[in-house]
Amino acid sequence: MEKSRLILKHHWGFDQFRPLQEDIVDDAINGFDVLALLPTGGGKSICFQVPGIAREGLTLVVSPLIALMQDQVYQLKSRGIQAELLISGMSLREIDVLLDNCKFGNIKFLYTSPERLGSTLFLERFKQMQIGLIVVDEAHCISEWGHDFRPAFLEIAKLRNYFPEVPMMALTATATQEVQNDIIVQLGLKKPKVHQASFVRKNLSYQVEKSNQKTTSIVHYLEGKKGQCGIIYAQTRKSVKQITQYLHQLKFKVGIYHGGMTKEDREIMLKSWLSGEIEIMVATNAFGMGIDKPNVRFVIHAEFPSSLEAYFQEAGRGGRDGLEAEAILFYQEKEIEDHRLKIKFEFPPKEEILKVYRGLCNYLKIAFGSGNQETFSLDVTHFIHTFQLDPKITNAALKILQLNQTLSISESIQYKHKIQMLIGNPVLYNFQIKHPNLSPLISTLSRSYPGIYDYFIEINEAAILKQLQINEATLEKQLEFLEQYGVIDIHWKSKLPKITFLIDRHQNDQLVIQEKVYSNRLKRMQDKLDAMIGFLENNACRPQQIIAYFGQKSEACGKCDVCLASDSYKSHVNLESAILTVLKKEGKLTLEAIQQHFPKIAIEQTLQKLLMSEQIKKQDDQFFSLS
Repeated sequence: MEKSRLILKHHWGFDQFRPLQEDIVDDAINGFDVLALLPTGGGKSICFQVPGIAREGLTLVVSPLIALMQDQVYQLKSRGIQAELLISGMSLREIDVLLDNCKFGNIKFLYTSPERLGSTLFLERFKQMQIGLIVVDEAHCISEWGHDFRPAFLEIAKLRNYFPEVPMMALTATATQEVQNDIIVQLGLKKPKVHQASFVRKNLSYQVEKSNQKTTSIVHYLEGKKGQCGIIYAQTRKSVKQITQYLHQLKFKVGIYHGGMTKEDREIMLKSWLSGEIEIMVATNAFGMGIDKPNVRFVIHAEFPSSLEAYFQEAGRGGRDGLEAEAILFYQEKEIEDHRLKIKFEFPPKEEILKVYRGLCNYLKIAFGSGNQETFSLDVTHFIHTFQLDPKITNAALKILQLNQTLSISESIQYKHKIQMLIGNPVLYNFQIKHPNLSPLISTLSRSYPGIYDYFIEINEAAILKQLQINEATLEKQLEFLEQYGVIDIHWKSKLPKITFLIDRHQNDQLVIQEKVYSNRLKRMQDKLDAMIGFLENNACRPQQIIAYFGQKSEACGKCDVCLASDSYKSHVNLESAILTVLKKEGKLTLEAIQQHFPKIAIEQTLQKLLMSEQIKKQDDQFFSLS
């Protein structure tokens, strides 16, 4: 305990931890596996960074959020703590140097995404490192019961095979009991210490409203929030664009954020919003995990998400500073049916999935009994057009085939050639003598990229063109020639996604679609949607419904639209004047006595308001009238 507090004070300047943080930190320092459930903005990074410093060796942090990892690496470096990031886009030489530094103990924290863990280069170096702690952030992504399942997370458990005694910490902000259990199983956590913070957000009020004129409803709400920071969520890019355009016309300071924008444009929008230049961000759920701004006063949902997990996480981006914030959701009955249809599209009939699989094999010329571990660039648009497929069904089928571990799809865009030299001296020297026109290129590759004989390395095409005084077409022809003669192996640059077959091609309909990736997932998605619809339609306290969904209990909030419309609240609309009247009559009252006169609903909020306006005072757990 003393050690963890000294680290916290030395590096962060804090004298004490937030609730639960110290217990989580000390359990990890003492070598226990830990599962920590903390609300968004609850200080999760401190929970693994402090024990990462305290324990000997390197801390590996696995996270799906590149922007958040980049920010944490920057923050750690600014505090004098050695931290690095391993992500796609780095050359093999850069990765080689980075992993060497981790191996020889020069790095304290290594951040990476789960997709990077499967490479032979990483695993070979990882086995040679001194590891002190393994951290899995956004751990709900490992569970097929969760709302953000990512198959790559399933590879993390294999790391324990190399370091079975090293503690592992899993962190998440939203997880039902079912998901918690699955996290423990999938990561192989050994008798983990489970720490769960309350999901109650007392400073956040919820409101749900049916509206057939949602844009008008949103504008009416925003007119009373001029100068305040907020987020408006919609489910589709089309809706986001329409809302943004309309608000622009009305002179609101709005920005736009969705997955179809370039990375650079998204970063510009985010920076403008964080700086306050933009007051309101209109976004899809691409504006997601890792978005942290303390003074968001409202979160509007123009369309509701398909699960309570997603809604709670998005609404929870309001009021991170602890001050009052509002979560408002507008919906139409038609949206419920739209969501049900969307689920149907995500799970097309199995014969349609098999049709896409057969078409894909034929398109890429995969013979029966072959294809395992073969990788291709896939022009999805051309593929769909060639076989006259439905785009929605095709995309859904490809996702299911990926979850079925029939194939994997990499959306990463490779803008540079990656080359490995396959032959060395004296064979290479003889080849250069026979092909003097290729000798300058071979010499340039050999001298400029020392690791090119051992690994695939990204080449700087522009630098080579300038050095050899040739054009791009000539370089392409020379590289093709070298590949054909077995001098090099090359991954050609491409903007197309890469598809890798994980099994040999099955004879026609022999491909088995696993129940866990089809029927079970379909049932879970329907159940999650039903819970979300229940939240909209049930006449019960909004946060109470959410808290119960995550397996916790809470009292009625007293300030959501359901509570404010309840008979018990309506009968005490003049709660302030009623409390003041009793105080004047009795002289003083304890909180317990006040609760005997009035229902608990809204009392805390009312007393706080009276204290702030100096109409009453509190002393030794008693309240006195000041008027």
